[in-house]
Amino acid sequence: MKLHMETISTKSLQEAGLSEIESKIYLSLLKSQKMTVSEIARATDTKRPTCYQYLDLLLSKDFIIRVPIGKRMYYSAVSPKKVLSAARKRYEAFEAVSDEMMKQYEESTHKPQVAFYEGKRELKNIYDDLFKTVGDIYSIFPPTAFFENFTEQEYDEFDSSISQYAIKSKDLIVEDKHFKRVSQIRKKNGVENKVTKKLPESFKTNVDVLVYNNKVALISLRDLSALVIENKDIADLFKSIHTSMWKSH
Repeated sequence: MKLHMETISTKSLQEAGLSEIESKIYLSLLKSQKMTVSEIARATDTKRPTCYQYLDLLLSKDFIIRVPIGKRMYYSAVSPKKVLSAARKRYEAFEAVSDEMMKQYEESTHKPQVAFYEGKRELKNIYDDLFKTVGDIYSIFPPTAFFENFTEQEYDEFDSSISQYAIKSKDLIVEDKHFKRVSQIRKKNGVENKVTKKLPESFKTNVDVLVYNNKVALISLRDLSALVIENKDIADLFKSIHTSMWKSH
């Protein structure tokens, strides 16, 4: 029964943030009025240098105190009630400034995260990331620019993957010389979760634009490079632009 209670106490202390060795030292000191480092080391089966290290940690956390007697230094456990009281005070102090810290956190997380990709292999990583999307995908796609560096088979594989995922894409596709072939591939793979509108051939671009989750991918199909910006406000702007273009075509 005693061993069982010690196991429970050790586990509880570890859940409270102490390491296994810290927990053993504190429990050993609870059983004794005071102990030297040598006594603590023997009781916890810990080497003296290691023991000093963990005693310093426990001192900094207010779980134990030093008790000098004559020329010898002893250590004693702080009452569990005092430890709990001190922990509550630290929690209350943290809670008092949490709102201000939360504002700082939100400001930092709202800053755009920008990643640069270069080369065909890295661009494919963007398309792979697309398949993790929850919600709609918005795209502006220039077929002729795509087929300058990618094959019909590669487009087929990408489009087929879109059909297999529970996502819906709204695609503005430039009606250039490869538009018909792209339409055939999309029809073959199924268009249940893909909606298409045409952009006139006069709409000139070499950039594949993808908007998904809170990300905007601007993929230069001519030089095989891309910027991916992760920011809700920027993604919402591109969604609004896409929606406006969608309504006008």
